[in-house]
Amino acid sequence: MRQFFVQQTMRSICGAALVLGLAAAPLAAKSGSIKGHYAFRMTPAKSFSANAPADPAGIGSSPRQDVLRVGVFTADEKGNLNGHTIATTDTIKGETWMVTFDWSGKYSLNGDGTGFLSVDTVSNVVCTDMTVAHTGPTPHPVTAGGTPLAANVTCPSDKAAIEGHEDYAFVFSTPGGKQLQLIETDNDGGGAKIFMTGTATAAEDSGNGDNQDHGNKNH
Repeated sequence: MRQFFVQQTMRSICGAALVLGLAAAPLAAKSGSIKGHYAFRMTPAKSFSANAPADPAGIGSSPRQDVLRVGVFTADEKGNLNGHTIATTDTIKGETWMVTFDWSGKYSLNGDGTGFLSVDTVSNVVCTDMTVAHTGPTPHPVTAGGTPLAANVTCPSDKAAIEGHEDYAFVFSTPGGKQLQLIETDNDGGGAKIFMTGTATAAEDSGNGDNQDHGNKNH
């Protein structure tokens, strides 16, 4: 009888441990690190104020804003970021420019796989008018005579008027920080705003949990 009781107790303990292990697994999958090279693509999300009647958000006077982005950044696992972005920007008049720039920023990471990052400083800003005729070689439209391939318009002297400080929240969408989902969270000055949202994917293993078995035991 005693032996039966011991066996039943051990089964109960093992079962409880298994349940606790399964319950903890999703939390463990959320943890990871941000380190190495990432590539990202971002798309626009329009604020509610842009649809309000009588234009209380001042759409008629809103500045040039990014509507699409691709780029890369590097994270050093110590909270520092350095990146390069290519952005499609537009005005309410449809004056489309491609703007390329380098940037640096910071990030912080929570234990549950969420975090925050910022774009703090912007440099090497180049503006290209993308509404001109494609009279020269790709990838950029060029003016008559074939010049220039890029930077065919002068960026405003105040570069921050085009690309400046930005804040984002993110969450791991795969274990180990392999992929991040990002949303823009700032709206300095208020009013109508295009918020950027998108995905950043690591170009190389960037943390524990990134190794996956794809059926090849030799790689």
